[in-house]
Amino acid sequence: MTTLLFLVLSIIPGPRLDLLEHLIFPEGEGFTIITKDSIYHTLNGKEFSARKHFFAEDIYRLDLVPSNDPQKFFIADGGGVVLKYQNDTLQRVDQSYRWRSRYNSFVAAARDTIYLFGGYGEFTFYNDLLRFEESTREWVELPVQEPRPSRMSKAIGHLDLENRSLYVGFGSDSRYVDKRSTYRPFYSVGRFDLDGEYFETLGSMEFIQEFQNDEGVKFWNSFPHYKLPFFYSNRYLFMFDFAKGVAHLHDEAEYSTIEQFSQILSYNPVSNKFLLGGDLADRPRYLVVNELDLLGRHYKVFDMKKEEVLFNKYLIGILLLVVVSIFYLFSGKKQQLIDLINQDQNRVKLQLSDEDFNVFRSIIDAYPNFVDYPELQNSFERDLSYESRIKKLRTTIKTIDDTVQSVLKIKGSVFEIEKGKEDKRVKIIRLKDQSFKFSKLRSFLPF
Repeated sequence: MTTLLFLVLSIIPGPRLDLLEHLIFPEGEGFTIITKDSIYHTLNGKEFSARKHFFAEDIYRLDLVPSNDPQKFFIADGGGVVLKYQNDTLQRVDQSYRWRSRYNSFVAAARDTIYLFGGYGEFTFYNDLLRFEESTREWVELPVQEPRPSRMSKAIGHLDLENRSLYVGFGSDSRYVDKRSTYRPFYSVGRFDLDGEYFETLGSMEFIQEFQNDEGVKFWNSFPHYKLPFFYSNRYLFMFDFAKGVAHLHDEAEYSTIEQFSQILSYNPVSNKFLLGGDLADRPRYLVVNELDLLGRHYKVFDMKKEEVLFNKYLIGILLLVVVSIFYLFSGKKQQLIDLINQDQNRVKLQLSDEDFNVFRSIIDAYPNFVDYPELQNSFERDLSYESRIKKLRTTIKTIDDTVQSVLKIKGSVFEIEKGKEDKRVKIIRLKDQSFKFSKLRSFLPF
């Protein structure tokens, strides 16, 4: 019996990890790592206890949901499936499935509720807000008034239930520019009001670009499981308090340690320690370090650029655009198709359904870039099948094309439709880069 117990709870070095099949979280005063068939626990990162488990649930591509509460939820990468670690076992607590449509979404939990924002999948980015409640075991979309934040993935943030607020910032997407998919980062910060069901932009933290462009930086990672979310690299560690509109640069952080152990794996609020790792899939190295030793005791404060400042900048830009537009209006030069459409947009809108005009508005906003068909399909009812959305989109594009030609009194399609450069199965569409010789003043005529 003693020998058997020794085999079950043997002290061994840290486990080699399959990067798609493992879970890491704080437990007691140490850290637990669950692999496909075993459970490991360590207090110091050097010695691990190990024993077999026989979980019925698959741990493939699961992520720990950030929370300040002791419960531990795990959500499938891509969304949908939710597991809970309780009483030394993993159990499903949802009635969903693996969506595979919300990769790199922002998630946060409080008590038995999980919030999910954004993400990428099915050839598009999302900007809606979902909520999961363990009591109902279901996901629901929360109604949020327009305007919403940009569609994005890889956002960071934190949940403040006391003030009924969900803060989100940064994130990124990719768009077609010159027929190429181009990465686009965001630096804006905003807040979902969970009771008022609206989103407001608070400001921007674009100052971080200067540090991201440092040639000495080898990597940037994010860590959402501390008291506040943070970005870290081998040279900089920024912690963000979006509610207060500040970022802290921990310039005395232990960067030499972070360079050796580039993955911050977990934080334990009981022991106030971090678990770090390096070369986890090949020659795993683990290190447990006190939070003050890792973060340092001093930091510099960077203030967020407030929304009022951004508004003034946009207002100046709009006024300049108006002045230029008035000058161009009375000139005798050729007019671009996009200018004619913007000029007669209200007349076009009167002849289209709200659903068709929303599709048209998306194409206009993207100009001169392409928009892929799957993104436009999101304008339709969510309960329609994929095939029905495809057919409906074709009819909508034909209706828009005929209506614009009629209103502008021009001949020939106003759209340029191609196959996607990265995925030939996906069509992309944009307005033609075309000009006409008549004056824009004709828009003031009643016929």
